[in-house]
Amino acid sequence: MEMEKITILALLGLIIATGVTFGLYQINFQGFGHLTNYSKTPAYSLAGTRLYENGTLFLQIARTAGPDTYGGFIVLVQVLYPNGTVVYQWNASQLAHIPKSHIHNEFSLHPVTTTPFALEVPLGQNATVILQIPFHLKPGYYIVRVYDVDGSYQAYGVKFQVEVYVS
Repeated sequence: MEMEKITILALLGLIIATGVTFGLYQINFQGFGHLTNYSKTPAYSLAGTRLYENGTLFLQIARTAGPDTYGGFIVLVQVLYPNGTVVYQWNASQLAHIPKSHIHNEFSLHPVTTTPFALEVPLGQNATVILQIPFHLKPGYYIVRVYDVDGSYQAYGVKFQVEVYVS
């Protein structure tokens, strides 16, 4: 009889611990409406990106979420006017041929590199990628946006874009 009480208490404790863990996780990550898993889809931050009148883009890219077993793959980089019109873009083929001298990694382990079909950004890496628009830009505001290989430019409610000012 004593063993049955211990088993019941252990099961009850397990159920309570699981419920509290699940509840706190959902409260901290957007409530009970949907389950959020930050290791499922790559996410990027472009904070620190700069664009100059001569067309030079210093794309400051950091991978902030997603699976750590493989890199995130950037297949499209766009510079847009604030109304959404594309000024210039680099496709997967162009990104795959960026010279190594134009990629400056903050950390030497698992660097941002080019692959035959995209720009690979490992989880936790911060890098500056230098890209050149073949014409000068007028002063004003522009949007720099990147697209992941799945075709998205946002995940977890965060867009992979930043507004920059060319003076």
